[in-house]
Amino acid sequence: MAQSQPARIDSHAHIVPPSLIDEARKSGGSLGVSVEDTDRGPALQFDGLVHLRPVGGLARLEPRLEWLDQQGLGMQIIGSWLDIQGYTLPADHAATWARLFNEHLSGLVQANPDRFAALATVPVQDGTLAARELEYAVKELGMLGAMLATDPMEQDLAKDTFEPFWDAAEELGVPLVMHPPTHGFGASIRPSYLAFSLGRTLDTTITMAKLILGGLLDRHPNLRMMLVHGGGYLPYQAARIDNGYRSGAGRPVDLQRDKPSDYLPLLYYDNVGVSAPAVRMMHDIAGTEHLLLGSDYVFAGSQSSISANIEEAGFSTEQVDLISCGNARKLFWNEG
Repeated sequence: MAQSQPARIDSHAHIVPPSLIDEARKSGGSLGVSVEDTDRGPALQFDGLVHLRPVGGLARLEPRLEWLDQQGLGMQIIGSWLDIQGYTLPADHAATWARLFNEHLSGLVQANPDRFAALATVPVQDGTLAARELEYAVKELGMLGAMLATDPMEQDLAKDTFEPFWDAAEELGVPLVMHPPTHGFGASIRPSYLAFSLGRTLDTTITMAKLILGGLLDRHPNLRMMLVHGGGYLPYQAARIDNGYRSGAGRPVDLQRDKPSDYLPLLYYDNVGVSAPAVRMMHDIAGTEHLLLGSDYVFAGSQSSISANIEEAGFSTEQVDLISCGNARKLFWNEG
């Protein structure tokens, strides 16, 4: 009898728990969060943030479950929609909002334990509050790690005051999924129609380069970080970052490794929105064990196979199985 293939895992997806919208209607006002009803459904709005579009398919479960079946996905790891992480709110309000989000997300996972696992939202305004929320989400709610917005709206993940969060993530041994926000510095590039396709990947690139050059992975060698969208431009322009470091012009601190690109094999990467040759380059940089399957649902979820670029990259069946399932189980559940 032929051995069955392992159930594939989608390591990169977004959601808005429907119950959270009801919660925001009742208690969001005291935090600076409101619900606007539109002819396209409810839209969450935040003090200090530009007007947001309706949540749409982010809050609809039936189409999501149907899509998972169409894609042959056994499990989807879900994190927040980055727009609604509350990064423009005062720190204490953001912490309360993150707790609400995580508890409602946990409830959704508990109702669908065979299909979903979750990544926490944390208040990026304050490293101590972020650490506290991560610990609660992991230990009390059973979440797998956190999804962080890379430098959203004047928030800087490289700030010294965020150090307690990195301490907590390393101590807990949970991965961090680094995801560009809609409202990062990449949103301001011109022409504006390039903000989605190029600006957001620029956010990931600059933030991760800044964290590496600042010595984050020297201070926290056991930190596990996954970069979405193939790592932005980071894997493909690493030599230029190395050149800046060696010249001294791009050397804010002395690193323990010879050059910044020596840290790229420590990171994990998903296959969302990149070509098969780019997937091969990610493999050459970090190895098969650091590549994961992702969809970016609902934003990039389509009827075409989300693993097409992996399958076209010339990997063996065993490697495809690792990328589609085994690596996620090791990274997020510490299996194997």
